[in-house]
This record gives sequence, C-alpha cells and structure tokens, in this order.
Amino acid sequence: MELSAALYGPLHMLEVALRNVADRQLTAKRGADWMDDSNTLTTGYQQNCIVKAREQLQRDRKASTHGQLVAELNFGFWGSLFGRQSHHLWQDLRPIFQARGIQRPGIATQLADFRVLRNRVAHYEPILALPLAQRYADITTLTGWLSPSAAAWINDTSEWPDVFPGVPILVTDAEKQTRVSPGVLEFLPG
Repeated sequence: MELSAALYGPLHMLEVALRNVADRQLTAKRGADWMDDSNTLTTGYQQNCIVKAREQLQRDRKASTHGQLVAELNFGFWGSLFGRQSHHLWQDLRPIFQARGIQRPGIATQLADFRVLRNRVAHYEPILALPLAQRYADITTLTGWLSPSAAAWINDTSEWPDVFPGVPILVTDAEKQTRVSPGVLEFLPG
C-alpha cells in the first residue's frame, strides 16, 4: 500500500506531462482538430477513445472543449500514439523528448509498462513482483525528458525515496542473485 501510494503522484505527473506535451506538439504540427483527423488517429482504438471521451463529457455535462477532451482521454490513448500502428506520428512526436537517441519502440514499451503499473496502483492490485526501483527511475527519467519542471516537482514531492528502501521486498545476496523476502511470498502472483 505504501509503495503504491508513493508511486501514484509520480505516475500522475508523468501522465499529465505526456498528454499536455503530446497535445501541444500535435496541435502545432497537425492543427487544432488533430483528434478528428483520420490520417492522424488511424486506429479504431484511438478513434473509439475520442468518441468515448466526448460521450463522457456529455454525460458529465461538461463542455466538449479541446482542453476538456485532452484531460478526459485515458493513459492508454496517449501511449497508443507511440505504438507500432502510429509510427507515422513519430516524426511529429520525437521532438517532445529532450534527450538524444530516443526511439519509438523503447518509448512505446516504457509507456505500456507504466500503464500496467498505473492500473495496478489505481486498482489496488499487487505490485511487489514488478521491478519497482527501475520503474520509478524510468518514470522520473521519461518525465524529465518531457518536462524538466514536472520532473523537479516529482523530485521535490515524491515519498518514494523514503518508502522504498524500508520495504523488505527484494534481497540481493553476495552472488548477485535477487530473491524475494519470505514475508511477501504469499502476495506475489504464481
């Protein structure tokens, strides 16, 4: 529970930075109506996300403005912009990452991993079997590539450094083998 709580803020900041920076870039490159352009959003999943987000805004009696739509779209949608089926967007989206050597497949894999972690955290599912230290490092790194100020916020507010070392999950012995502390065995997936 403490680990999940410590990851929630950094994951939230990553998601907000990703959606805001990606939207700003796609708006600049493809126009304000990029979400309604079938040459931009080419997959049924992406197009369905737009439809569902608009329907949700209508049910909530919120204005269907561009900003409201951006906020309503889920993390899966934003991650899908970097997937194999959206390779055509990479030239537009590559500049949002303030780092060299970034490749679309690596970003897509990280975002998929973050989505799984985010969903597990949000739905109170076990996360102990995941490589949490690496995921946290990747969250802060990717957030920094998108928005240094968002990464600074994570650094200033995150409880992760205080929580993670105190939780007896993984133990590395002298032979560099990682094993699970016996106290958490019953909580790990089979």
